[in-house]
Order: sequence, then structure tokens, then C-alpha cells
Amino acid sequence: MKLVLNIEPKPQSRPRFSKWGTYEDKKTKAWRKECAGLIERNYDGPFYDGPVKVDVTFYMKAPESISKEPTKRARENTWAKFKAFVNELMWHFKKPDLDNLVKALFDSISNAGYSKIDKKGIVWSDDSLVCDLHARKLYSPNPRIEIEIEEIQ
Repeated sequence: MKLVLNIEPKPQSRPRFSKWGTYEDKKTKAWRKECAGLIERNYDGPFYDGPVKVDVTFYMKAPESISKEPTKRARENTWAKFKAFVNELMWHFKKPDLDNLVKALFDSISNAGYSKIDKKGIVWSDDSLVCDLHARKLYSPNPRIEIEIEEIQ
């Protein structure tokens, strides 16, 4: 099952502490809710209840220094970087960390269509089912998340 989520990837934030207890960043919470909504509207695959393999690519927004088209007189390596960016071949090796992006996405998948009665979502009951994970992040002019889930025999 392959799913494309047209949403800019965001990392899971760390819990915050106050004298009233712990709380979560409102922006992260809103992003996860929006992402779960996208999954609910677009997912038409099976429900996974056994071990799964996940392949996910996070296409990240690039800074203007990379995404801005160079002038005709620009150096050859500047043009090469821009072409790599446009063709989605340039690695994103800055923050946010890949593991935090995966955490936010998996929480959204687990919450998509979650039923308090059945205690499971529409994709899987819990992200602990993921036994094999391949994740990457690249720069792209079209930020999104592409995820492929496959049951392991």
C-alpha cells in the first residue's frame, strides 16, 4: 500500500513541563491532527495487525539559497545543485532529525480513524507493529510525505 500525503513534514516536538504538569506544543498537535485527517480521507488499504515493513520518504522544503533559480552567469556547481533540488536528488542533512519526523508521522497514522471502542485506527492498531523501517529525507520543490506499508510474512 502506497500513500502520498501532501503536507509539509514536521518533527515530533519534545514534551514541555510546567508546574501544572506536562504539555505538548500546539503547532505539533495541530499538524498531527491535520496529517491524521489526510490519512483518513485518502487511505483505502488494508488494516495491518501483524509485523509490517515501512518505507517512507520525507520531501522537505528547501532554503532559498538552494531553491532559487540561479542566474545564467552562475557557476556550474550552483546549477548542478539547483538541478539536483528540482529532480529531488539532494539529501536534506540538516535539522529536523529523521527519527522525530518518523515519530510524528507514526503517531498520526496510529490516530487516523482511531476508535476508542476497538482501540485501533484505520491503518494499524499501534506503530509497534513496524519491524522493518527505511526512512530518508530529501529537498523538494513540492514538500510531502510518501509512505509505503507492506505486511511481512
